[in-house]
Amino acid sequence: MNKVGCFLCFSLMTVNAWATEMCARNDTIVIPLDATIAATDGSTNSYEWLWRANFEYGAIYGASACLSKKEIMMYNNGVMPAVYQPINTSSDELIASSSYYMNANTDTSIPATEKPDYERKYCFRKLIHPISSMWIYIYGYSVADSGAQYTCTASCNGTAIDNLRVSTTAAKNERNALFSNIAIEQPK
Repeated sequence: MNKVGCFLCFSLMTVNAWATEMCARNDTIVIPLDATIAATDGSTNSYEWLWRANFEYGAIYGASACLSKKEIMMYNNGVMPAVYQPINTSSDELIASSSYYMNANTDTSIPATEKPDYERKYCFRKLIHPISSMWIYIYGYSVADSGAQYTCTASCNGTAIDNLRVSTTAAKNERNALFSNIAIEQPK
């Protein structure tokens, strides 16, 4: 009777188990990018506008750029993205873009009324390693390069690690935007 009682007691207990199933080809690296986990630390390269963030699961590398309204409209079919939304390019040629697009501040052929649209005052970030992502719109600054402390040129790359290390809703949204727009470029 003791054996039957023990069996019934143990058979009524439930045990929860979780598993993740993934299929990967041979010689494929699988990296879990979890936006709910904040980076532990990292660093930035202010000359090349590159950054590295260390997570529990490994390091990711990214880049920053300040883009103008003209560039954003050109890459994004005339639509200004909302914060944490991608634009339709993953081009590495945009890394470290700052000041004015097409040197519009000194080009006399561009009318003065259009020059504000050439200011690179919109901060964008992207992943570059271990995989590339689309450029994600982070924040718009009031001026591109006025010498003030809080301009796109002064702040965009420098705040990348700060934003990835905190557990705020905005930081989670930024990580989620970077991680969910990996190598997905719309056909032109």
